[in-house]
Amino acid sequence: MSKSILLRPIVGPSHAVRLRHALATKQFLEFAIPSQIIGVGGMPIWSPRILKEIGLSYQDHDVFFIVGDFRFGNLVLNDPKFSASYPQEKEYLSIDKELINEKNDQILFDLCMTTIKALKLQLQGKLKLLFWDLSIREYENRSTGRYQESGSYRHPVWNLENVLSQFETIAIDSRDVLKVGRQLYIDSSAHPSFIGWIYISQLINGNISVDLSKLINTFGQALQRIFATNLKQDRVIITGNSKFTRVLEAYIQRQQFQLPLNWVIEPLNKAFEADSVDHCLYFPSLFTYEMDAQAIDNGITQVQKFYSRLASKHKKVSVLFYDNWAFESISKRRDYLNKYISKHTEGLTANLENAICPKEQSYRITDSLEFEGMIELNNTLYPTLLGLLEIFYRATTDQNHEEVMLIYNELLAECYRNN
Repeated sequence: MSKSILLRPIVGPSHAVRLRHALATKQFLEFAIPSQIIGVGGMPIWSPRILKEIGLSYQDHDVFFIVGDFRFGNLVLNDPKFSASYPQEKEYLSIDKELINEKNDQILFDLCMTTIKALKLQLQGKLKLLFWDLSIREYENRSTGRYQESGSYRHPVWNLENVLSQFETIAIDSRDVLKVGRQLYIDSSAHPSFIGWIYISQLINGNISVDLSKLINTFGQALQRIFATNLKQDRVIITGNSKFTRVLEAYIQRQQFQLPLNWVIEPLNKAFEADSVDHCLYFPSLFTYEMDAQAIDNGITQVQKFYSRLASKHKKVSVLFYDNWAFESISKRRDYLNKYISKHTEGLTANLENAICPKEQSYRITDSLEFEGMIELNNTLYPTLLGLLEIFYRATTDQNHEEVMLIYNELLAECYRNN
């Protein structure tokens, strides 16, 4: 095989798994250099599988590491064959909380540093490191006032400034993350937001000095432009006591998403009393996989009651059973196979829609068949940016999935082009 066609490795824990999935579902553009993504949830940088997976690819390209939590694989400390040197013999993943203490943190941190130095030597310097988890954790600690000494931040074991100084030639300077971190990740595992992924994608493409403030501004402007161009200027209320609405509120608070002009998100009690709007998008909290038949019937009755109150107030109401549909959808994935599907036919989303959605409702949540790109890769039901646009555009316009993808790709192109 010619060296010129070897793939550039991108290595990481669950972040890499999510990146591979996002690329496969067209959420992001392919990289400038054809790449092989090597990812396992909770995989430490000292995992014995890494060099085996990389093979000889590094002869052509830098190996790009999204470095995970230094505590990953801490169960290795219980292995009687454990050595503080690299490499380790056995694979250990994730974090055992009972093994978290400062002494163990120091051992694991030293192991990670030893591993990086060995990898740099073995890969002949063809190595790029993004200390993503360290950057996000330090942002969180700083923003909450943890580990402060005489007015300065100091973690007892690992600090971004010190780590970067050890690997100046191969580590990406991610200190700007400390200024805008809240917009770059979506959950307690530091999984990247849409903006976070655009940032990481730019770094992988070789732009190692991404202007994060410019990227965030570009995203906001591009989002409002596609809203203004492709949506009606109707007044819209989003409401419901669902997981969907709670996550959406969090995205908005963290400045990871903006609603179109004339759109608001309100709790049900305020939506019942609000002035009449053109369209109300109602997201019930009903999810039926653990309910018996009577509980499902009671849930349907309650949703019908709430729908009737909203319909008496607003010009148009759409009922979108996102939570139930998302549970059913992820139950098609290997990790959750058939886990969250109702045992009763009346609890299936399509049947809930038939029982409750008005006949004139043009878009139902089950009309979205490409769920893989719409829901994040776990059971939290977090929608992706593509998922949000799919739901909001299709619920309020006559555009189909293919047309929404064109709009989404416009947004992607603008974010890449301006950074």
